[in-house]
Amino acid sequence: MAKKSKTKQRIFTIVFMFLVSSFFVGIVSFVYLATKEAVLRNESLFLKRSVLYTAQITVPDSPVEVEKLFLERVEVKEDSAGEPIFYDVKKEDGQVMKVLVSRGQGLWGEIVGHVGLSGDLKNIEGLDFVKHSETPGLGARITEDWFKEQFRGKKGPLKRVPEGTKSDKLDEFDAITGATVTTKAVESMINETIKDAPEIIKKGGL
Repeated sequence: MAKKSKTKQRIFTIVFMFLVSSFFVGIVSFVYLATKEAVLRNESLFLKRSVLYTAQITVPDSPVEVEKLFLERVEVKEDSAGEPIFYDVKKEDGQVMKVLVSRGQGLWGEIVGHVGLSGDLKNIEGLDFVKHSETPGLGARITEDWFKEQFRGKKGPLKRVPEGTKSDKLDEFDAITGATVTTKAVESMINETIKDAPEIIKKGGL
């Protein structure tokens, strides 16, 4: 009898754990499916805001206005897999600039950003970041306005100098104190993007 009782107890435990697991998996799946569309929509909006900001276009607060402005001013150039490789952005003066997707390796993972270049690919018109996992208060400061705004009007190849020491030279930018690896990654990202820009643009035109 004792043996049968233990067997029933084991079966009950297994069935109970299965039902509990199924219940919570069901909840997680429901939440994922219910929010998936909203998450994708927010990600798309975030990227569009970043492209407009990089192109130095005032970004509206309203999501509807952001979508409208992006549709009017931006043409997306994608690779064969449907992933954006650069954007043609029409500025207020009618000139078209390029916003290229740029990637680099930071301290803790991949950094993904947008690098804005003039139509002739000679001047840096903007910089923004859409993905990173850098240290808060150190490498994560690349997302602060003071850091991003200093790149507008620069010419590559760029070189980093200690924070607060950059001159009026168009090839210098302030690094972030205590974030050498991250700042070096940003330097490489921008310089590589500038160097590869003609080939990237050519590929996007195919």
